[in-house]
Amino acid sequence: MESGSEEEKIKDLREAFEMYDTDGAECITPKSLKSMLSRLGESRTLEKCVVMINQFDLDGNGGCLILRSSRS
Repeated sequence: MESGSEEEKIKDLREAFEMYDTDGAECITPKSLKSMLSRLGESRTLEKCVVMINQFDLDGNGGCLILRSSRS
């Protein structure tokens, strides 16, 4: 039962990620983050979105958050 719960969490995370991946690049860029926040009624500058993404850019790929699967 626990594995089903974990699979559901991964599915939900993937769906949320895809909402922010507005250009289909399989990563969340500052531009796609700004676009999604705007859809949610939140206004942010592109510069603020860069800062937000850089806070989570653990692999230093230049401001693109990538959802990596735990499955290989």
